[in-house]
Amino acid sequence: MIRFLATICGVTIVLMTIVPQPVHASDFFFNPHFIMTDEEMTDHTSMSIASIQRFLEEHGSGLARRSFSDYLGVTKPASEIIWQAAVESQINPKVILATLQKEQSLIGDPNPTQRQLDRAMGYRCPDSGSCNVSTLDFGKQVDGATWQFRQYLDRPQDWFFKVGETYDVDGGSYFIKPVTTATAGLYNYTPHYSGNLRFWNIWQDYFGKNFPEGSLVKAHNNPGVWLVQYGTRRLITSWGVLVSRFDPDRILTVSQTDLEKYTVGPSIKFHNFSLLGAPDGKVYLLVNDELRHITSPEVFRSIGFNPEEIEPIEETDLIGFRFGSDITVDSTYPTGALLQNNKTGGVYFVENGVKQPIVAREIMTARFPDRLLTQVSPDILDQYDSGVPVSFADGELVKSTADSKIYVIADGFKRWIKTEEAFAKFGYKWDNVVVTSDQALAVHPLGEEVI
Repeated sequence: MIRFLATICGVTIVLMTIVPQPVHASDFFFNPHFIMTDEEMTDHTSMSIASIQRFLEEHGSGLARRSFSDYLGVTKPASEIIWQAAVESQINPKVILATLQKEQSLIGDPNPTQRQLDRAMGYRCPDSGSCNVSTLDFGKQVDGATWQFRQYLDRPQDWFFKVGETYDVDGGSYFIKPVTTATAGLYNYTPHYSGNLRFWNIWQDYFGKNFPEGSLVKAHNNPGVWLVQYGTRRLITSWGVLVSRFDPDRILTVSQTDLEKYTVGPSIKFHNFSLLGAPDGKVYLLVNDELRHITSPEVFRSIGFNPEEIEPIEETDLIGFRFGSDITVDSTYPTGALLQNNKTGGVYFVENGVKQPIVAREIMTARFPDRLLTQVSPDILDQYDSGVPVSFADGELVKSTADSKIYVIADGFKRWIKTEEAFAKFGYKWDNVVVTSDQALAVHPLGEEVI
């Protein structure tokens, strides 16, 4: 069988302008114009034979214990047939696995019928007619369908669905405009919306990454950095804004497909501690995502701010921010301060009349790397109300000195990254793991595992 090499098409910024369409009861969104990148479709080394076999076993697939003839008549385990087809056609074996589930539920079925096996990939089995009898065999199905996916990439001009053209799908119910050759190929293979929605849902279930709250992510070959927050992705509009709020070492490089799952939220375009002048004349101090109204010119001057630092904004620029407490003449340390008890050595973050204990040096270093530590007497500290301990920021990787478990902080919870595979899948870096005390970890309630 002849094999061809693909030309991998780059994904342009126009992807960001496509409005995703919602999937039933899902927190994420299916974008029918963009199902996957060409790079993902052709990542034929993404799984070894052993990892394919393990995947089948973990999902209880009947394929895990079956062998079949390949297209040359040689009997091999199902995992090897899948791997062989992926390597020969240079197609991602994950695409094959997702298609096996989409067409005949062969990943989730522990006891598939012969009919399911014979029609494993739906290859040359049109909805409107019978299957081609020469393809009714598991090995031929896997090899033929994988080869077909390669043809869509190698000769995109020869097939009906093409990048950049708009198509009426399902009798006018949907209009599709593929933006990657891989997406066009998936429609050429299954020319209707529901089938590709099913493929996408399976892909997300098996291989998609749901990044923990507070993750910093960027797509391959694209400089834009996004914050995963409130179930959305928020574009950080400049490097200066990014470093004023986050540690650039925590940026994770992700696929465009995983990024596109998230609907676009309000951009992050102001430096932390910016002074923002609203159209109604109010001036706000921006602290992370919280706007604090400076109640009078006298308060403004008493804090030592410069009027020239005020940045005029539009009403729409206030979208995405919470409104915090006002800054008045009675406010102490409106931008926060680190105070240390000169008797006990205890350190607190003091802001707006509340002192929050910092139970570990690692939390102080991670949260307030550029803050000066001011020693004060216990009497001074007693003037402030007590608050909850300061936690690590969302997105931080942490572990205890007494345990090998690594956690990522997300929405204030510590979420155990259960396996090395999960750690690698999300693109985390070992150098970013902060080693701290059990007491520091205890500040964070235990959340769901990251798998």
